[in-house]
Formats: sequence, structure tokens, C-alpha cells
Amino acid sequence: MLADAFVRSGEFAPALAPGAAVGALLLLVALVRGAGAALGWSLGLAGAVYVGALEAAGGGIDATAPLVGVALLLCGELVVLSRDTRLRLPSETAPRIRRAAALAGLLLAGLAASTLTVALTAAPAANGLAWTVLGAAAAVGAAGAGAWLARRAA
Repeated sequence: MLADAFVRSGEFAPALAPGAAVGALLLLVALVRGAGAALGWSLGLAGAVYVGALEAAGGGIDATAPLVGVALLLCGELVVLSRDTRLRLPSETAPRIRRAAALAGLLLAGLAASTLTVALTAAPAANGLAWTVLGAAAAVGAAGAGAWLARRAA
């Protein structure tokens, strides 16, 4: 994701490099020490570098934004899974399978909702109230699906 951001930012890549470096360092701290705050800051910095690269490239709607969001979510979840695996003794396989299935469902639901959001954002505004209602329903459905999957995994 960061490589894509640097390619897009062109001449502004050196300005984004410090944020990316600090984010990568914080991600490493989160992996090694299990620091939850470092993980949040690292993902936030990655998102900020991505947004900075979009602005440097001229702004507009980015069709790959749903993939970036899913990549950030997956990165965070894998770091937490790594930390949890180190802190606990090996357990049964069934909870791990349930957790992986819940994560896969959450990633797919997030990808679907964000893809729909990007598609609706790219549509002309003259399409009216029906598209606005559909977009709001998709957002509520994605939030509900995420909450339901998180509750099932717990």
C-alpha cells in the first residue's frame, strides 16, 4: 500500500517518507512488544500517507480505496492475532477457525460496503434520493454486519 502511495505521489514522495517510516517503526513496535497504541498510530499514519499521496496526485475518487481499507484492517488484525498467539498457550482449533471465518466475513463485508460507497460517490449527484437511501442502507448494513461478526467471534 505504501509503495503505491509513493508511486502516486511523484515529486512529493520525500515529504511522505517520514510519516511512512515512523508508521513502519510503530508497526514493528506493535509486533515485537504487543503495544496496542503503537498499532493504532501505525495504521493511522499509513492511512494519512495514503491520503497525502492521493492529494499529491491531484485528489479525486480512488477506485482502489476499498482495497486499501481492507489491507489496513487485515494488517491490524494479523498483528493482534500474532500478539494473542504469543501470549496464550496453543488452544483448540475450533476457536481459531471461527476467528478466521469471522475475520474473512468482516473483510468481505467491508470490501463490499466500501466498493459500493466508492461507486455511489463516483455516480453523478443528479440520480436523486433513491441512491442516497441505498448508500445509507449500505453503510448501516456494513456496520451491522461488522458488529454481528465481531460478536460471533467473541
